[in-house]
Amino acid sequence: MFADDQARIETDRLLLRPFEPADAAMVQRELSRVEMARMLAIPHPYPEDGATTWIATSRPGRDFAIVLRETHDVIGGISVIEYEKHRRAALAYWVAIDFWGRGYATEAVRAVIEYAFRALGFTRVHAECHGDNPASQRVLEKAGMTFEGRLRQHSFRVDRFADKLLFGALRDEWTG
Repeated sequence: MFADDQARIETDRLLLRPFEPADAAMVQRELSRVEMARMLAIPHPYPEDGATTWIATSRPGRDFAIVLRETHDVIGGISVIEYEKHRRAALAYWVAIDFWGRGYATEAVRAVIEYAFRALGFTRVHAECHGDNPASQRVLEKAGMTFEGRLRQHSFRVDRFADKLLFGALRDEWTG
């Protein structure tokens, strides 16, 4: 499942690999869409050089492009945000709109949780989604995370407030 350099993760349908400069056009196009800004904690409009800048500072083994194994198309991204002192990590992820509803996010999230526990040694992995994003809530549940709480009107994005839903997984309880 994990490549020798720990910077690549393979699943049945996906390859999670470091971002490359050539990925910037796709990332820029997708993250500039207002639909993405409504679901993520990103600015809208997305900065013109946002993707290029982000990719240049992305961290191998922590920030992954979600790539279809069959076609090699980049369809999203997933990141591990470390809280080393507490031996936990947060996940942040997105999938291009044209690929929503096909199980790719669930597959990527499940693989990165496994990676965070087995390769990185974290004891807890957590993630958040907006309360008005039931698809992301289902992703986290199907990936094996437990609903832990709701922060009411916690985020303002684009044009409205949204609740934040909290999910977590513990290594001792993880069944993968």
